[in-house]
Amino acid sequence: MSPAPRPVDPSASPLHLLGVGLRRCREQCGLTLEAVGAQVSVDWSHLARWERGERHPPEDVVARLDEVYGAGGFLVALQAMTNTSGRPVRDQAPQWDGERMDVLRRRLIGGVAAMGVAAVAGMPALDGISNLRGVVDSALGNRPHVEDWEETAWEYAYAVLAPSIMGVVRDLSADVLGFQEAMTSASGKEVSRWLRVNAQLSTLLAFALGSIGQQRESHHWWRVAARAAEQTGEGELLAAVYGHEAVQALHEGRPLPLVVSRATRAIELTKGRACRAASAAYGARAHARVLLGDLAGALADLDEQASLFERMPAEVVADAQSVNGWPQTRVLYCRSLVYTFGGHPDAAQMQMEAITAYPGWQTRQKAQVELHQAYTEVRSGHIESGVEHARSVLDTLPDDHVNRFVIHNAAAVAAAVPAVERSRPPVIEYREMLALSRRLDAPHH
Repeated sequence: MSPAPRPVDPSASPLHLLGVGLRRCREQCGLTLEAVGAQVSVDWSHLARWERGERHPPEDVVARLDEVYGAGGFLVALQAMTNTSGRPVRDQAPQWDGERMDVLRRRLIGGVAAMGVAAVAGMPALDGISNLRGVVDSALGNRPHVEDWEETAWEYAYAVLAPSIMGVVRDLSADVLGFQEAMTSASGKEVSRWLRVNAQLSTLLAFALGSIGQQRESHHWWRVAARAAEQTGEGELLAAVYGHEAVQALHEGRPLPLVVSRATRAIELTKGRACRAASAAYGARAHARVLLGDLAGALADLDEQASLFERMPAEVVADAQSVNGWPQTRVLYCRSLVYTFGGHPDAAQMQMEAITAYPGWQTRQKAQVELHQAYTEVRSGHIESGVEHARSVLDTLPDDHVNRFVIHNAAAVAAAVPAVERSRPPVIEYREMLALSRRLDAPHH
């Protein structure tokens, strides 16, 4: 049991004033030292010394106590008064005293225990270890480096195109949150780099959320990404946001005028530069125009896209695995899509060119073009063979490869079947398969 508290004179020093605040908040909550220590992973004897004003408590522990007591930042403000150096406590050299070591030891135990529980439950863990990493970084006096976050954004540009994206969304969300805290250290010439990474991470999260079908949340994050890009003052970065959003908006069935507006704005912002953002925007606008019945306008956009491709930087053309690249397969995919939905007589040729260009490992992208073939079969009157073709594509595609873009093309095949033919058993089975697997998200063609 903890002994009865001794009187503390709050006027003795700022540290004693903090001690009085800590004690009053605890007593108002009706908590014992032992109970609070268990909640914040600190030995109750350390809490007692802090309440008596004998020792300076670590900043992160005071923040946690403030939360436990519901003090609304009062204790954090009191602790700031104890900083006589005039600098934030987090910028001072870490004090490796017994109390800090005890805190780290207890957090480590808690973090490892959390890993064990999650592993037994079959859950993806590591909140405890992530918290521990933050504590250790703070104790070491580590300040976040913008270079580290630039590399993080670069890695996620690859990860969001990989299968099993659910795990990517979870990790990316956590890193976006961590980045917001890290960005508070930005200053001087590095501010623009931090702002750029903020826009990049927000864009990737919006894209990833849309890919897993979280349409409403994705819409909100596209707005966040646009505001973040605007803060950088870089037109090409904002164009990348609008271009990405336009592409995804098409596959989510959002209003076609909105798609055209986003794509056109992206094209204007790039000012004729040969870049990934402009190419994506031309592709999205061509797609929207063909759905609006403007095949001539769509083909004109494809010609502009092809012209840009000829002038594209080599590193962008060579990048076939991240959202930052624009390889030839993407040009061919756009052409296959527009020719398919426009009913162009050369659609079959464009589809075959795209399929032939894809390397073997790009099974999802190739499957999307194969669904273009199925769509053309159905529109040509070969309804049963077209539906069976589409069904075969989906049956052979691993579940973790089925994203919003595959759904769009698969549902288009079902939507292409004339209403009077939808009672055919193969058509009914195909539509039921889509509905049962929650893949039906029919666009309006």
